[in-house]
Amino acid sequence: MSDHHEIERAYAVDADDVLPDLTAVPGVERVGEATDAVLVATYVDTDDLALVRHGVTLRRRTGGDDAGWHLKIPAGRGRDEVHRPLGRDEVVPAVLARQVLGWTRGRRLHPVADIETHRTTTLLHAADGGALAEVADDRVTGRSTDGADPMSWREVEVELVGAGLELLDDVDTVLAEAGIRPRAEQRKIGSVLAHRLPPARPAPEADATAGRVLHARLADQVRALLRADSDVRRDVPDGVHQLRVACRRLRAALATYRPLVDETVTEPVRAELRWLARTLGDGRDAEVVQERLRAMVDDLPRTLVVGPVRRRVERTYADRRRAAATHAADVLVSRRYLRLLARLDLLVTSTPWTGTADEPAAVVLRRRVRKDVRRLRQRVELAEALAATDGAGPAHDEALHDVRKAAKRLRYACEVLEPVWGKDAKRLRKAAQAVTQVLGDRQDTAVARADLRRIARTASASGEGTFTYGVLWGRAEAAGREAEAAFGAAWRKVAADDRRAWLD
Repeated sequence: MSDHHEIERAYAVDADDVLPDLTAVPGVERVGEATDAVLVATYVDTDDLALVRHGVTLRRRTGGDDAGWHLKIPAGRGRDEVHRPLGRDEVVPAVLARQVLGWTRGRRLHPVADIETHRTTTLLHAADGGALAEVADDRVTGRSTDGADPMSWREVEVELVGAGLELLDDVDTVLAEAGIRPRAEQRKIGSVLAHRLPPARPAPEADATAGRVLHARLADQVRALLRADSDVRRDVPDGVHQLRVACRRLRAALATYRPLVDETVTEPVRAELRWLARTLGDGRDAEVVQERLRAMVDDLPRTLVVGPVRRRVERTYADRRRAAATHAADVLVSRRYLRLLARLDLLVTSTPWTGTADEPAAVVLRRRVRKDVRRLRQRVELAEALAATDGAGPAHDEALHDVRKAAKRLRYACEVLEPVWGKDAKRLRKAAQAVTQVLGDRQDTAVARADLRRIARTASASGEGTFTYGVLWGRAEAAGREAEAAFGAAWRKVAADDRRAWLD
């Protein structure tokens, strides 16, 4: 199996159009020789097109130099592409079926469309001979398996090979001068199945209802959770973290904007999202602390690194991360998790709105964010009172943890409003985010100190010196004090009148 990240852009071209000379694109020295191929692809999906609806494609293609099974998943500015060999039959390879389980939930995958492409390919080369991009001039015929009339068109795809994103913008300019524009539908399968796909919903505007703005957030985060699900199944770095972030954002939206939805439906969903985030937490915690300790060891003078410290740290967290990865794989195929995904689908398609959802977003949503600001202020005041009376201790630590959670909730609440209130919501969100970051750093140093004690005990039992672990412990303690000192300044930015005036 091979992986590839593709960034490409498709352009609408009439049948008789002549492409302009692409050496006019800045940085392109010459255009390579053309090669021709006929590509025949069968696309598979569920009955309700669960993959295509989420921007995912799964196909079996013959012809060309990359014949085989192709799975494409939205990622960043492009798509991650996973290849598997053709095999002897047309059954979806088990490894690919597992990677799309979050979308399919085990439902049968079957052919939904066939697309035949007559492709002429050329490469754009830089002055040093290196390939910058591949240009594919495609004449396409697509047929849906539901009996709809076949459709044919011509398009040009430009896929980056060795160049940066700016090359695509430059190609846009050169092609636009010839009257050639990017296609409205960038995926071939999206064109063939357009009659079966729901229309895209426009982004909500300032005069939208509260429910319309919240629905956009819920739909976006369910999509993000499912993409992260696939990343975890493919062992993509940071996949578990992004899955947990999507859980937290969904929970926060359903909490802050609780009056808009029927709590008897949404609170059980919040509870299951909390279970999922917590049960996947150990691997992420191990990853964060391991990275912190690596950096701290690398920052030490050699004279202070006594014994096999790096090897001991790596071994400690490698074991934890392997166990966490195994646990995550088990969770993602569990009935409980798949039931949660089904409930999230319903949350988007049949949102249990209350009458409040029909009220103006400008009134309802800003009022809810104001409440989250007050909630954060109360927790800060409690933490400050505990520090003044009892100083550092378990109660103060717990209070600061509550502050961090409240700041994170405010941050996510502002994210919901950013598409509509723009700069105002962004400034408050960034201020709340700074609070979560400094308190997160403080918490990470506390976890690191606890882990260093355990690692030192294990090292001592093996006859290794523990001097370096004491040095690291001291540095972690100092970093924690610095983070706590930075908390006051971060909080004052949240509390500043100019960051909250737009909420009134």
